[in-house]
Amino acid sequence: MDKMKNDNAGDGLELKWWEKKKGITLEYKKKKIQGKQDRKARREQERLARERGELPDEETEEGPHKGKSRPNKRRRDSERRNAERGNYQEKAFLASDRGNLFSVSTLDDDAKKAIADFEKIVSSVYPLTSKQRALLPAQIRSLSHELTDEREDRRMGYMNETTALSAYIHYYLWWNIVRLSRVFSNLPGSYFNLKDGSVCLDIGSGPLTVPIALFLSRPELRGKKITFYCMDLSAQALQAGENIFLAVAAYLKCEAWKIVRVCSSVGGSPQIKDKADFVFSANLFNELMQAQESDRGQPPDFLAKKYTAEILKYIEKKNDDARVFISEPGVPSCGRLISCLRASFIKRNFYPVAPCPHYGACPMEGKRGGKWCNFSFSTEDAPESLRRFSRSIYIPKERAVLSFLALEKIWKGNEEESAQEKGSADTDRKLAFRVTSDPIRLPGSRTGYYACSRHGLLLAVTDNELRSGDLLELETDRIPEKRDEKSGALKFQVTPVKNDVIIEHD
Repeated sequence: MDKMKNDNAGDGLELKWWEKKKGITLEYKKKKIQGKQDRKARREQERLARERGELPDEETEEGPHKGKSRPNKRRRDSERRNAERGNYQEKAFLASDRGNLFSVSTLDDDAKKAIADFEKIVSSVYPLTSKQRALLPAQIRSLSHELTDEREDRRMGYMNETTALSAYIHYYLWWNIVRLSRVFSNLPGSYFNLKDGSVCLDIGSGPLTVPIALFLSRPELRGKKITFYCMDLSAQALQAGENIFLAVAAYLKCEAWKIVRVCSSVGGSPQIKDKADFVFSANLFNELMQAQESDRGQPPDFLAKKYTAEILKYIEKKNDDARVFISEPGVPSCGRLISCLRASFIKRNFYPVAPCPHYGACPMEGKRGGKWCNFSFSTEDAPESLRRFSRSIYIPKERAVLSFLALEKIWKGNEEESAQEKGSADTDRKLAFRVTSDPIRLPGSRTGYYACSRHGLLLAVTDNELRSGDLLELETDRIPEKRDEKSGALKFQVTPVKNDVIIEHD
């Protein structure tokens, strides 16, 4: 009877559309069905034989599970996954740790103390009355809405309002100092090749966020005679920022840089006598995209070309040591703009020093439905008084997020040498990649991280904890061509090491 049933297995069968697409034949499908039926019949015969006492129970069965119950299907699947995982780990690549973008250990003790006491420094210049301090939380929350969910309705000159400026310098300036000081202190020292007489320009300076963060994070620059042009629409914000900058310099017992306030907008009639060696911009272009009628709704690649041209107006064409730093909020629209700015500057012989570990095409362009370039770090190392104040006004910050781009000019006629020696961590023999994501849970109790490299988007699978902004380097760039089904990223196993010791972050 069973034989007749098996012989009739597959009668009236038809191939599904997906089976045809996979190339499955009707004969193969019949064999699969017949095999299932045979196994089912065999299991039934074993069950009946055990009931008649012709076969031993599972607990006393001979074989690898003698003396114990046979593993059930779930346990067998678990053992199989663990075995596969173990085999996968044996093929892991060792990756040298080249540091993180947001390590707090790179800040010197004076800077850490000044950042922790920043509210005291600000209050020494702009003290608040008891009434003003009572109104401050509501003003901060109101400004928070303007900077986030009501961003499109915000005016460009919002810092000319006394309450908005007070909220900014007593709260948001502090957080921005935390963000930028981490980035500045972890960029290569060669990137800040400023000398006595160097000229810097901060476009959209507001209350001098960039000069203050740079002064705190790069102690080797504090003794330099640097001129800093600070450009913004709000003269009130520039004046407040200069007073706070001077207070920070006095706190550190250092001579302050020369600050030149320029009340103007980017692209306006330049009021700068000197060409800049270094141009900075922090949280400016996202405001221009939404507040300027000429920019609103324009494609990001068009805006990137426009902003690139406007920045380069302030730089001498023959200056082969020119630098540009741009930072924006870590939201998709800004990540897309940063990627377009990167491509635009590369066409002008400016190449990324960070965060990119390569000069190739950006694998995180931020197009619709795709991944965008942004980085985050935990705020657990931020000043406790700042975190406590954030919680008290119901704006807790567990992590800080941003998108940024650090660029330097490549020497004309020497692009190949510059590409190997100046900015990129990549060489032909090694492969550098930058972690860009939080941990991703993968099947088999594994963890992965998206990363950027010259091979495009990577998915690094590891048992070790990595952090957004980590830069790692493989001794070889020949990794198996295995793609992640969901993202299409090149997938490989990695074990990070530092000084021949496997890394385990706290």
